[in-house]
Amino acid sequence: MLLVLSLLILSLGFTQYGQMANYVLISIRLALIAVLSILFLRERWKYRQHPEGAERRVTPDAGDSVLRRFRRWYYDETPR
Repeated sequence: MLLVLSLLILSLGFTQYGQMANYVLISIRLALIAVLSILFLRERWKYRQHPEGAERRVTPDAGDSVLRRFRRWYYDETPR
């Protein structure tokens, strides 16, 4: 479904709505960059406050961070 939606938006580039499609794609990209930047800064701030006890204070996979889950999913790693 996502592929079909992407192809539909890209095909609008050859019509009179090409400029609008360009703005939509740029807006989506900037929104994703903003969300990932906020998540990254949040995790970095959390580690900065508790650098030595960040791993020991929670049980494995309970309250695990979003970035670690994403990394495990991307690299197909198992939880420790």
